[in-house]
Amino acid sequence: MDTLNSSTRKPWAVWAALALIAVGLLAFLYVVFAASSKPQSASGLTQYARGELAQLVALPEPPPMPMRALQDAEGAETNLGALAGEIVVLNVWFTSCAPCIHEMPSLAALQRRYEGRIRVTPVSIDGAARREEAIRMLDELSGGDLPFLIDISRGVAFDVRASGFPVTIIYGRDGRELVRLAGGADWAGEDAFALIDAVLAREP
Repeated sequence: MDTLNSSTRKPWAVWAALALIAVGLLAFLYVVFAASSKPQSASGLTQYARGELAQLVALPEPPPMPMRALQDAEGAETNLGALAGEIVVLNVWFTSCAPCIHEMPSLAALQRRYEGRIRVTPVSIDGAARREEAIRMLDELSGGDLPFLIDISRGVAFDVRASGFPVTIIYGRDGRELVRLAGGADWAGEDAFALIDAVLAREP
């Protein structure tokens, strides 16, 4: 009886083992296929998340470029749609944000290095009472090389889903967000230059 039971169990044991192997193989193939078929986030730009740009991320479903009304230094109304077709480095900042102040000169240096190829665009979210101070501060920090824009409603911070300040977002020529970095960084160093060079290679 024991011999019979043993012989009848063996085929089932073999089939069970084969089934487990098949399931494991299918799972492995699924993972490999999913990894190979999934597009690299922002065309692999997150590989530049190192050094000063260690917090660089590509959101899986980024919000669209904000198009709400902004004011320039003269009080004229505009919006980011005026930069359509350009590579935009949007920086959301305010005057009492220490990291914002610290990084602004490096953003100006980034603009000077890539003049005519990118548009570094700071947008202040200071209230109306600090508008003149924000204009003066940006002029001093950037040497006059960055344009002044302000959103006194502060709504642009919600539009871009800012998780901290400053937040710097790079948009491609089609207006789609490529990558972002929340928190201050040195935008005049080799880490930033490598990222911008990669963006320019991707967006000729």
